[in-house]
Amino acid sequence: MEATNRVSWREALAVIAILLVFIAIRVPGLTLPYHQDEAKIGELARENMVGALSGHPPLTELLYRWSGDLVGSDHLRLVPLTFGLLSAVLLYAVMRRRAGTRAALAALVLYAICMYGVFSSLMVDTDGAVLPTLFLAAVYSYDRFRSAATRRGAYAWLCAVALVLFVGFLTKLSFVLVLGALALDYLVEMRDKLKRGVLVRAAVAATGLGVVAVLALASIHFLLPSFDVSQTVSHALSYVRFEGRGYLQILIQAVKALFYLSPLMLVPLALLSKGAMTKNRVFLMYLLVGAIFYFVLFDFSQGALDKYLMYSIVPLAAIAGTVISGALSGSTRRELATGIAIGTVGTAILILLNFLSPQVMPLYPKTEWVTAIRSGNWNVLMPFTGGDGPIGFYVSFLVIAFGFGTSAVLAVIARYAQRARVSAVIALVVIGVAYNAVFIEELAVGRINGSAPQLLHTSLGYIADAHVKDVITHADAGAYELKGMGKYAGRFYAVPGYEDGHKALFSKFTGEYLVVDVPLLNDDGFYSKFFATCKTTFTASSGVIHAYVYDCAGSDPYAIK
Repeated sequence: MEATNRVSWREALAVIAILLVFIAIRVPGLTLPYHQDEAKIGELARENMVGALSGHPPLTELLYRWSGDLVGSDHLRLVPLTFGLLSAVLLYAVMRRRAGTRAALAALVLYAICMYGVFSSLMVDTDGAVLPTLFLAAVYSYDRFRSAATRRGAYAWLCAVALVLFVGFLTKLSFVLVLGALALDYLVEMRDKLKRGVLVRAAVAATGLGVVAVLALASIHFLLPSFDVSQTVSHALSYVRFEGRGYLQILIQAVKALFYLSPLMLVPLALLSKGAMTKNRVFLMYLLVGAIFYFVLFDFSQGALDKYLMYSIVPLAAIAGTVISGALSGSTRRELATGIAIGTVGTAILILLNFLSPQVMPLYPKTEWVTAIRSGNWNVLMPFTGGDGPIGFYVSFLVIAFGFGTSAVLAVIARYAQRARVSAVIALVVIGVAYNAVFIEELAVGRINGSAPQLLHTSLGYIADAHVKDVITHADAGAYELKGMGKYAGRFYAVPGYEDGHKALFSKFTGEYLVVDVPLLNDDGFYSKFFATCKTTFTASSGVIHAYVYDCAGSDPYAIK
């Protein structure tokens, strides 16, 4: 582990500057509407509901209930932003001890500008920002335990690790990944010193910690009567199934997470050295344990897998930051200038690809997406939505393919052409920053392909002023606001497999429907055909995205063929 020294004023100013950029990038996203599961948490805070998140340990519910009292239920994105900022500070502190100042600054920059990092620190939940903060706090305490000069200090930091693990378990059961990563890292480090007595003590300690965790979850009911540990366990076990998994959905969600991570966080892994692996071993263990957890042990094909995979952001920022800082060590002005020039050309091409009038494809059938990509039809817009938001935005697949393809070529050059290594890495960074900028802009603003949040706001304004009593909304868009108006009547998802149930729902409903069409509805599908028989009472457009309010009184869903 790297020796540490005092932080110089230049280093402090650099950290402060990066943290200010971190905040500035995320400020436009604070006004994004709550979507799907986020709306449930917003409702929990607005109504001060007790027991609303009974499927999870109690601290998640308490965190957002108390935050609702503190900042108001309309401003809950301040919670993940605050934890995201804490994660950034802890990431810097951990990396400075493990890999030095340059690697720490590089990791901090990556975490600040990565699209997935921005998304995670705005998402109203725990996976994106709260759990990473606790993970980094556990790693920091673990590192201090390993480097403690005295037995007393070692015990103190070990207690700090136990405390963070305890808080983590009371936030979400998936925090067991952190315990697994720390245990594996310690076993690997101590592999040459492992004797029977050490293994026995380690097993006893692990068992004791497990017993304490179980007793804590069981006894918390006496402090919080609304918490029922059996519901939490049942919720977790409901994901344990090995048959009937939706492997296509798992693949799609995983690929979407890779696109969010961007080439800037992934491609540098091709340059990973043995030294960088040693410095980041605990992060590699965390990625390994998480992959087994999310792809093997549990079936998240029906869940928001892209949300859960946010666990990977912090370790990848740490690893990629170490690789990039090491590759740029000792760079010359000429190498810097050459890399920036190449990266600028690549950035110009990447930006121009956004404006080639790409095709908007419906989400279903999903097999058509695979067919289009295989046939070389890459000039299409990909919809990005999720169970915990966002409401949806589009990015051209050409932009994604160019970003990853160009970065991969540059990584190959950096690995095998030593003289061009620095320039190639710099060009990769420049193009990677541009790639992330496109995603972040579309998420928060939507100037290129359209803004679904803007359309939702406009549509809700119409619904609030018009004589609309009840609304069923597509993909649960605007659920939080509609419930606040007292006009929420339900939701529907334009999924072919849900058609029979939706026909029964639509046939009895006499209110109106709100449709923000990201993702686009299939023109040949039931839903588009049904709404074509309705009266359009409101419409608005932003880029390629449209919003409609339909009055379907007199329309018969069963007549649709």
